[in-house]
Amino acid sequence: MDISKQYEKACEAIERGNEDYAIRLLQEILTVRPDNLDSRKKLRDAVKQKYRKQGVKSAGASAYIKGLVPFIKMHLLTLAKKHDQAMLESEKFLEFDPNNVMALRNLGKAAAGIPQCVPTAIWAYESVLEQNPTDTKVMAMLGRLYEGIDDVEKASECYERLVKVKPEAREIESKLRDLAARKTIKKGWESVGQKGDFKKVVKVAEQMDDRSGEEEVIRSKDDLQRNIERVKGDIESDPTNKKVVIQLGDLYRRGKRFDEARAEYGKAKVIDVNDAAIDERLGDLRIEEYAEQIGDIKEAQRKGTADPSAAERIKQLTAERNDFARVEYKARVKVRPTDLPLRYKLGVLYYNAGEIDDALGEFQQAVKSPLHKRSATTYCGMCLFKKGMHDLAIQMFEDALKDSVTIDREDKQILYNLGLAAEKLGDLKKAESAYKKLFNADINFLDVKDKIEALYKKRNAQLGSQAGS
Repeated sequence: MDISKQYEKACEAIERGNEDYAIRLLQEILTVRPDNLDSRKKLRDAVKQKYRKQGVKSAGASAYIKGLVPFIKMHLLTLAKKHDQAMLESEKFLEFDPNNVMALRNLGKAAAGIPQCVPTAIWAYESVLEQNPTDTKVMAMLGRLYEGIDDVEKASECYERLVKVKPEAREIESKLRDLAARKTIKKGWESVGQKGDFKKVVKVAEQMDDRSGEEEVIRSKDDLQRNIERVKGDIESDPTNKKVVIQLGDLYRRGKRFDEARAEYGKAKVIDVNDAAIDERLGDLRIEEYAEQIGDIKEAQRKGTADPSAAERIKQLTAERNDFARVEYKARVKVRPTDLPLRYKLGVLYYNAGEIDDALGEFQQAVKSPLHKRSATTYCGMCLFKKGMHDLAIQMFEDALKDSVTIDREDKQILYNLGLAAEKLGDLKKAESAYKKLFNADINFLDVKDKIEALYKKRNAQLGSQAGS
């Protein structure tokens, strides 16, 4: 099956108003490619269009009669962990009721069981929240999924919404603190172009703190110290237990006691000299130290107590941190060349260092990962833009926008960059279209108002010169 051609046929069928044919084509695609989110979204559009033409939103209660068989099957297959089949049956039921919360929730649960279908799970759960904004179970599941792809911002948003609806959920407050710490670590070296615009869709870093052995939630310095003392006791009982030694290092690291953390990781390395994961923890620790030093100086600047050379010191530390991180992740990629999340991170570091060709090479590999496809595609566009290949950059930006349902912060920046690339290419019509979409979404985004006004003037000038000739 040529999926791209079949998808095009389905789109054409929708445009002609032949929704039933489009639905069949799209369901066939999803049978062989359950991770094809474009087809899944288009399928939902086709079903909704079908009902709009009939003047109703869905089949209502009759959906449970017409879709009884797939309704039963989707639940049984999910329980049996036959996730791909469960997804298909969920879609079959959604054909009778495209907004059915139960079926969308089931689709999300089944999709979450297939690594490459996690974006589908997120989309399904977000669809549930659009209709039921107070569904705390879905908020929690979404939070975990966003954590799983290292989208700290969106995970935090989910948990913050959950706490507002369910303030008694104390364990979520702990999660929010942990996520805040992760944000601090990432801020040190992960920034793109206009800071923070494209740092999404990375899975959980392999070496995040392993706190599975902790007996209590850490909410304060006293809680942290109690856990440290407990783990020290565990080590006294079993000093060669590598996992417990690493856990003590993680606790010291959490308390920003970096030298003590390094010492414990060193002891763990003695226990198992071949454990490369400990080396990676040591590397992450050094990156975090740089971030902490830079943060301290910036805080002193804010308070007005900084040394006169503070700005220069920040610049120096930032350069050292980026150089160290780049070498660190390059070494990791050399050991694990098929680790796409790792290649994505290295691409970010290369991009920030201005090593555009190397960055482009890493992002071209990272687009093969369903979890990184959109962000890596965006980065490819940014690299091509910097290389002056504006026509190719436009293709990348348009590809990155394909899956957009609403215009979020990342979409805004992509639209802006698309407009810039189109301007450079001299395609004023495409530039104007991009800027208008951005203008309608956020009139105050950067200088989009000025961009549109300037384009109108250019276009009028062209029309005037054509009329004069």
